[in-house]
Amino acid sequence: MRQRKQRRDKIARLISWGHWFTFFNILLALAIGTLYIEAAETPSTFLGGFYMLISWLGHFAFLPFITFIILIFPFCLIIPFSRFLKGVATLVAAFGLIALVADALFFRQYGYHLNTYSLSQLALDAETAFAGASFVLLLGMLLVFVVLLVFELALANIAWKRLDRLREKHWGASFSAVFVLCFLASHSIHIWADAVFYTPITKQDDLFPLSYPTTAQTLMSKHGWLAEERSQATDRLLKGTEQINLNYPPQNLMCARQGTTNNTYVVVFDALTAAEQQRLMGILPQLERFESPLVGHTTRSGGLFELLYGLADIYREPIAAQQQPPAFWQQLNDYQVSVTVTGELEAFTVGDYLRATPAESYRDSLTFALHTEVSNAVLERLATEIVAGHQVVVTALNNAATTQANSESYSLAAVQVPLLYTSNLPFAQQDLALLTDLAPTLTQRYMTCAGGVESFATGRNIFLTQEREFPVMTSFGRDLVVYDVDATTVISTDGRVRSFANTTLETMPNVAPATPILVDGIKHLQRFSKQSDE
Repeated sequence: MRQRKQRRDKIARLISWGHWFTFFNILLALAIGTLYIEAAETPSTFLGGFYMLISWLGHFAFLPFITFIILIFPFCLIIPFSRFLKGVATLVAAFGLIALVADALFFRQYGYHLNTYSLSQLALDAETAFAGASFVLLLGMLLVFVVLLVFELALANIAWKRLDRLREKHWGASFSAVFVLCFLASHSIHIWADAVFYTPITKQDDLFPLSYPTTAQTLMSKHGWLAEERSQATDRLLKGTEQINLNYPPQNLMCARQGTTNNTYVVVFDALTAAEQQRLMGILPQLERFESPLVGHTTRSGGLFELLYGLADIYREPIAAQQQPPAFWQQLNDYQVSVTVTGELEAFTVGDYLRATPAESYRDSLTFALHTEVSNAVLERLATEIVAGHQVVVTALNNAATTQANSESYSLAAVQVPLLYTSNLPFAQQDLALLTDLAPTLTQRYMTCAGGVESFATGRNIFLTQEREFPVMTSFGRDLVVYDVDATTVISTDGRVRSFANTTLETMPNVAPATPILVDGIKHLQRFSKQSDE
């Protein structure tokens, strides 16, 4: 009985020590967290600044606390020996702080948080400064880690020796209450900001590492809270599509070269009839058919833009005004992959800034061959590319049977186009795919970027299974269209919403996408447009 009581007292003492050790590390984490705040853009509103403050307090208190709960607290119960526990806690705290310091310094320089791709980019940039710089950088971080390890060991011993004195203090509980309130308040405020698309707060989502703010998608839509404010926010977003304030790409791309070296040949037709598809697959049996629906476009220019850029066509006019080529082209050129645009439809590309780069000066090539018909010359070139073992894709911009432009012309049956490809391209099954998916997906054969394809495209990587699921929002000119399993919804810029059944095309007057779906879809499409902070 006495031994059991002694064990309980020992465990209670260790847990109390762990709380104080964690508290001091929270203060250290908060100090490091100021590096992120200093590097961030100053919020334009009082509420945005208040949110940043409480988010900083809550988040950097949460990180050490959850680390204590997961990695240290169990040892207090399982192996209640002070020396062992202090050693484990010291290592965990030192590793956590060095990771936080490295991420903070990296974020200040690049605007991204550390991951596998950014680490490779950091080493590459260091080597461009001088030979061996990456080794010096690693040595410097090891030195900082050793200093932190010694500091944490001293902190652990001081907290243990003075534990009785610390336990007499009452301000520890007060600080803990402040941290908890800030954590809960920051997430509550973010739910509201996400519901009404309040950008001075939502644009801070990626400021702190390992930050996943609570959103309004499920809670608000289920209970109908803030419905009117969401409607107003949706109206503002819809109006934002009328004039895009281009911010493309929002940050410099950080990409790493993939080991695959192979040419990719993409043949794009204005339209492909069923007979032409049968002819293609009959002459070229190596081609496989993409079984998932692929949404084309209702205009040639819109389809070409989406295909070449991987962006929704609401960006076509601002991109043309700035004469800006696709953001990923320069990255591919840096990796000795030429991007060329050839064929009869080349004259319909956005402008002269999309002219071809000589393929012979590069190791690999990504070629977009744009044609009006399935000629013998096109078939011969396709056969040559396939025999050479290159990656081949065949698709079309428009549905051959598309009729006059009206809401029903956006139905899947009216806009779906074929996608044929060789087996060395691992396209995966999707609920729905878009023309905007093709270019960013094909870049994955040559490079991967921090943030994925979303760092330079509104399209998704359809090499990944179910990368996009219903409902799906896309744009046709200024009209926004939401595809769902049973219905299609067309949203005009004036806010009018019209829905019709996918199978019968009958109007469905009482059907409309849920507000969270609508807001999230528009936010995704407008990621490369600077938003007003009002």
